[in-house]
Amino acid sequence: MSKSFLAFLLVVLLGLSSLTTHTQTTWISGVTTSTTSTTATLTWTTAVPAMTQVQYGLTTSYGTHTTVDPTLVTTHSASLGGLIAGTVYHVRLLSKDAEPLLLTSIDYTITTQAGAVSVTVSPTSGTVASGASQQLTAQVKHATNTEVTWSTSAGSITSGGMFYAPVVTSDGTATIVATSVADPSKSANAVFAVKAPIQHSVSLNWLGSPSKNVVSYNAYRSSMHGGLYGLMASAITGLAYSDLSVQSGTTYYYGVTATNDRGEESADSAEVSAIVPSP
Repeated sequence: MSKSFLAFLLVVLLGLSSLTTHTQTTWISGVTTSTTSTTATLTWTTAVPAMTQVQYGLTTSYGTHTTVDPTLVTTHSASLGGLIAGTVYHVRLLSKDAEPLLLTSIDYTITTQAGAVSVTVSPTSGTVASGASQQLTAQVKHATNTEVTWSTSAGSITSGGMFYAPVVTSDGTATIVATSVADPSKSANAVFAVKAPIQHSVSLNWLGSPSKNVVSYNAYRSSMHGGLYGLMASAITGLAYSDLSVQSGTTYYYGVTATNDRGEESADSAEVSAIVPSP
């Protein structure tokens, strides 16, 4: 065997060895797909940085391809648009590295969703007390990715759809929106009335003392019948008083005294009671 032939054979073997080593370390893996009725998103990884392109079509002849993304990366993503709803497509992934050597994946099939993406929420309306919470759910149809993002015009909402109403002093509303992650142009709304706490009060009225030297009155309150009374208000010049600091579901007991121009206070009036409704 001549030296020139041996040299040629050595070069060929070296070339094959180099190529084999490269193809072993430049594989495509981690392929994932997500589809809607008219779009598809594919992601994959390569062992070395490479460009990004996808061939696709109704058969293994493909016929259509995405624009080459020349950026050399190991994490790839490509989007396909203008697809037909409810249709099987064949796709093949292409990645060319810096040498450049082109690596072609096996054939994959994807199926587009049967119809347009739609979002519904439940419940769609209701009433929530100030500072209270309400669980909502969302359903996404015709998309492999059924996740949604939540937002609200008032209060707050978690990623799981738990709505926390704002603390309000007057009635208001909150609009909650669930937006499809697969197709952000699709969303659904729920509207909730946020009710402010009911501010109860107890109105007291009494007849004036017949004594001519009475100048004012004092109002007392207790939470026990005949119990220890606490002074609510003094130097009341009229014959009425409103107790605004009452709690729902509580019974209160009241009494009134009169004060004359010498600062002397009369005995308690007859006790009256009031039951504050709940809520």
